[in-house]
Amino acid sequence: MKSIWSVIIPATILLYACGGNGTKAGGDQQGSDTSAAFQPATPSGKVDVVFPADADTTRISIHFEADGQTSDKTFELPLARDVAEQDLYRAVWDKPNSVYIGVLKSDHSTRYYHASVDNGSAKINQVGTPPEAIWHYTEEKAGLGTISLDMKATDSYEQQLQSGTIIADLIVKKLPVSTPDSVKIYAEFGGANRTIGTVVPAEATTGIVHSASHPEQVFLVQIMNKKYTNLVEIKVENGHLKINSLR
Repeated sequence: MKSIWSVIIPATILLYACGGNGTKAGGDQQGSDTSAAFQPATPSGKVDVVFPADADTTRISIHFEADGQTSDKTFELPLARDVAEQDLYRAVWDKPNSVYIGVLKSDHSTRYYHASVDNGSAKINQVGTPPEAIWHYTEEKAGLGTISLDMKATDSYEQQLQSGTIIADLIVKKLPVSTPDSVKIYAEFGGANRTIGTVVPAEATTGIVHSASHPEQVFLVQIMNKKYTNLVEIKVENGHLKINSLR
C-alpha cells in the first residue's frame, strides 16, 4: 500500500514559501533587500496538501479554504525522490486569502501552485514563477531544495543491479578536472560506458547523490549554500545505461 502524506495547514500556523525555479530577476543584493522586507501574511483559512510518497508520477490534491469559499484541485507531476519528506514542499501566505505552494520535482526544479479567493471565488492554479519576494524568502529563510542532514553527496557510487536480463555493477564516479569551474563524471553498466562533463560555478561543490529506494538512479548535483541542483541524471532502465542532462 502506498504511504500517504497529508499535510494540513491551519490558519494559526506560519508557513514558508515555495522555492524558486531558477528564473531570477535582478541582482543578489536586490533579492536580499526584497526578501528582508517580505513578511508572510496571517492566513484567514487553510490549505491541505495530500500526495502519495512512493509514486514516480504523483497525484497531488490541494484543498483550499478562505473567506468562506473552498476549492479542490488535483495535479500530477514527477516528485523528487532523493530528498527527505519534510524537504519536498513549502507554502506561504502572501495575503490572508492567498497562498503559494512550491513542490520539488524529480529534476529539482520547482512546480508552483497558487490558491486564492478572487472576486468571491476560491481558485487553485498552477503558476510559472511566484512573486520575487516570495521565492527569495523561500531560498533564504525556508530552504526549499536544501540538502537534508541525511543527504550525502559522494565522489563515487557503485551498486550491483539486475535490469532486464543483465546483472552488472552500475558505476558512477567523478573524474579529475583541471579547473574549479567544471566537473566530469564516468558512468558504466553492463559493458556500456560514457563520460560527460559540464560547467559549474567555481565556488560550487559537486557530488553524486542517490535514494536508497531507487538504486538504479543517481544524480550529479551542484551544491551552493546548502542548496543543490541536479545537473545530470544517470540511470539504468531495461538493461540500458541512460544519461540525461538536466539543464
